[in-house]
Amino acid sequence: MKKIALLLCVLCTLTACHTFRIGPKGEGEYVTAESLVPYDENNLRQMKKDGILAAQRAAVEKVAGVFISSATTVEQAQIVEDKIVSKSAGFIRHSHVQKSYRKGDEFYTKIKAMVLVKDIGDIIKQSESDAFAKKTTLVVASRETVGDDISLRQDCKQAIYRALKSQPFALVNGDNLSQNNLDNPNPTIDKARTEGARFVIIADAATHPLEALAASTVSPFKTYRARANVRVYATNNYATVAEGAQQQSGLDPLPEIAAQKSISAACEAAAKQLAEPINAAINSANVFQLTVKNVNTIERLKQLQDILKDLREIEQFNLVRYANSSAQFDVSANIKTSEELTAKIIRKYNVNFTVASTTPSSIVLLFN
Repeated sequence: MKKIALLLCVLCTLTACHTFRIGPKGEGEYVTAESLVPYDENNLRQMKKDGILAAQRAAVEKVAGVFISSATTVEQAQIVEDKIVSKSAGFIRHSHVQKSYRKGDEFYTKIKAMVLVKDIGDIIKQSESDAFAKKTTLVVASRETVGDDISLRQDCKQAIYRALKSQPFALVNGDNLSQNNLDNPNPTIDKARTEGARFVIIADAATHPLEALAASTVSPFKTYRARANVRVYATNNYATVAEGAQQQSGLDPLPEIAAQKSISAACEAAAKQLAEPINAAINSANVFQLTVKNVNTIERLKQLQDILKDLREIEQFNLVRYANSSAQFDVSANIKTSEELTAKIIRKYNVNFTVASTTPSSIVLLFN
């Protein structure tokens, strides 16, 4: 009788364990992560503990990274840092050390940790829904010259920000450009794409002093005349989606102030010509719901996102949900049909996927 009771107890325990699953089919994922901390022979216990904590933080960062890879605002990234990464221990169910050893002046630790993926995803998605509006990211880069000298004041960039501040754009400060960048903008476009931008604004602004026409017109004020040429490129396919050009003058007793006024006025006027075509380009893409099942690991989820990034027809994608090894994306693409998008994925990565189903607005793939 005791044996039967013991057997029933074991069966109940196994059933309870089966009901509360954590892993690829539950709320968490097993994630491997590594860390290096300074080697401290005087306090080996604390050093090993620090190594584990650093590796746990790296594991949480890896998970958070797949959810914020298409995030559009600095505020959301700060939320991830404040609510998730800085409190990484709260998102680790358990972990164990796979390897640890001294590596020169550092101590190496590799762990396998159960990370609460669903909790992390829920926090990030909630931060997005709490935002006033989801914004399209644009990087703003410029070359600004006063006479023959390069200006690093970024007056043109600031003017572009003012002109577009009421638009649903997240404007990110880009590089100060050279003539080579203007002649061949592709490297600048590629960099903006890696930073998560859908478009990049490239501005070329130059100003020169105007000479007095006659002695009778001599005045204490200095006049500068600026011209600004601004182009907007789509980072997915290098296409020019908007252009603006304008010339404006600046007047001031101080030459440097007159130059700044002229550049600001010309760039602001040129930038106002960009809003309508940018919004038209944003709204021109078709939106598809992409579901990929059997993802199983964070590493494969990252691989899936890299695939979506590599397809030039895809303008933007957003990881909506990841649970039970199934990833759901909203994908904006310059593609007419879901079958065409599916074909492009399969044609380039045919060893990875099986098509489960397609509708006019949705795709379901199985990760092999």
